[in-house]
Amino acid sequence: MKTVIFITFMLFADSALAAAEPAYNHRKVQLVMLEKAKSVVVLASNMVIIEAVRAHNQLKIPMALIKQRDRQWIASSTDSAFKLSLQRNRAGALLKSTVLRNRAIYSEAFLVDNRGANVGAYPATSDYWQGDEEKFTIAFNAGRGQLLITPVSFDQSTFTFAAQIAAPVVNDQGITIGVLFIGIKLSYAQIR
Repeated sequence: MKTVIFITFMLFADSALAAAEPAYNHRKVQLVMLEKAKSVVVLASNMVIIEAVRAHNQLKIPMALIKQRDRQWIASSTDSAFKLSLQRNRAGALLKSTVLRNRAIYSEAFLVDNRGANVGAYPATSDYWQGDEEKFTIAFNAGRGQLLITPVSFDQSTFTFAAQIAAPVVNDQGITIGVLFIGIKLSYAQIR
């Protein structure tokens, strides 16, 4: 079976945000992001990642509880038990080791289920629920999946200028069941 991957580059819609970012060669950064996208797609196909998302989807967490967790997540400290649990589960531990091994490249890694709820993350994201964000909607693509590379922006949770690569997590039937997000530091893309 042949898989077709669609890649979307998001464009800046906010000129104030675009003006705040440091000067860099956009074309060069896009080429580096395309190169790094391959490794993100490979990580998204890791069985630890796929199984974690599958198991989380099976929980069928009610949307009201997801939103409650999101509010609690935003209000809590970075070392709250819940946030740490998403770094210590199997998927979170894999993401943490990936980020730490590639510190010069990756600013963050987080994994979400089919509704955008965090399954694993390192470091803790600024919010728990990603399902209300455009990047999730595009990458999840109503279960059809789509590789997404966001524009460079300042990430409040990591205090880093980075672009995010979002790769669909796909089950063995070819259905997108979640999304893996990896932040790629602008500083890395500039020196490549």
